[in-house]
Amino acid sequence: MSQMIAGIHAVKHALESGKTDAGESVDELMIEKGKKHPRINELIHLAKKAGIRVSFVPRQALERQADGVPHQGVVACLVSDSVPRQSFNRWLESLDMGAKPLVLLLDQVTDPHNLGACIRTAEAAGCAGVVIPKDHAADLHSPVVAKSACGALSRVPVLQVTNLARSMKAMQEAGFWLCGLAGEADAELYTADLTGPIGLVMGSEGKGLRRLVREGCDQLLNIPMSGSVESLNVSVATGVSLFEAVRQRS
Repeated sequence: MSQMIAGIHAVKHALESGKTDAGESVDELMIEKGKKHPRINELIHLAKKAGIRVSFVPRQALERQADGVPHQGVVACLVSDSVPRQSFNRWLESLDMGAKPLVLLLDQVTDPHNLGACIRTAEAAGCAGVVIPKDHAADLHSPVVAKSACGALSRVPVLQVTNLARSMKAMQEAGFWLCGLAGEADAELYTADLTGPIGLVMGSEGKGLRRLVREGCDQLLNIPMSGSVESLNVSVATGVSLFEAVRQRS
């Protein structure tokens, strides 16, 4: 199975990384025919250096492949290698708990822009991984996710699990303290101790945390707000929460 990623920045990250954490590599680089730009020339050089096929195609063909993502004249086709996606259990066992890892958990985030933005923020915050459910979430292989993640898919492990609540329990048994973000929580984010092995659990757009996920958290926190809006976009809330943890750790 192949997937497409679009946009100069996302494609450059894929070419430089060589292989994503999903075990995928760039099979073909497609450039809009007649498109000239120094950054595109750099991509062509990287692709040829790696022995990757470069094709020059009409703009209409790129539009179809990019599936609505702004492609800037560049689309890359990724192919799955024989190496399977890293399993959650193996990833969890490999973590150095003494390093007090920070992990992001996303409960059914269905908007691909939000999912990609959350993964990008997790990578920027130095997260040891992002845990998402396999079902009822945005398609990880969507070019929209890849574009929004801006190369982070190849730099931070993204673990897809069958049962998020069960995976949370396994993380707790391994030594994680799980903090769920919920608007109705009594405790504020800025009063919590986020310096240990922490899993920050973010809910879906509109519905927030599901009941079993909420009950599986060790602590529920809210982000105090002075304005009249009731809640933040999940990708914004993720950024606020992760970088509060970063602030406390620095």
